Amino acid sequence: MKAWPTKGVYTLIIFLNRKISLKIRKFGCLDLQKGYYAYTGSAVGNGAISLKKRVARHLKKRKVRHWHIDFLLANENAAVVDVVAAESNVNRECQINKAIMKIDGATAPVAGFGASDCKQHCKSHLMHFHEERVNDEIVNAYLHLFGTKTILISVKR
Repeated sequence: MKAWPTKGVYTLIIFLNRKISLKIRKFGCLDLQKGYYAYTGSAVGNGAISLKKRVARHLKKRKVRHWHIDFLLANENAAVVDVVAAESNVNRECQINKAIMKIDGATAPVAGFGASDCKQHCKSHLMHFHEERVNDEIVNAYLHLFGTKTILISVKR
């Protein structure tokens, strides 16, 4: 397994084992369907705000809920199954997010989710898919943009 890059972009691949309702202040009550979700973010800092630390925080169930994704990941029916990441010294999350949006079957279930600070006007940084095969397609999108700087970490429990 390749080592985690210090800085870069990442996509959490999340499996939601049943339909759920989430309450998030900005969005009110959200209904999310069973299936696979891809959440894309970035971490271009050092130390506590490094890529590895950011992903490790996302993988914890118990934490202060700060970002939109924290509310989804805290749900008992949501599990991160894989993380795709790539090294980058600049924020390229919108670029990879737009590539993921083009994958067949991708839908943005919540406009604005994870995109509060988005500079490229992405509809959402959370995509929904019905099939697990999306993992391969997301890896391919990363390989196309980042080449060998891409890593896949399986976190299935």
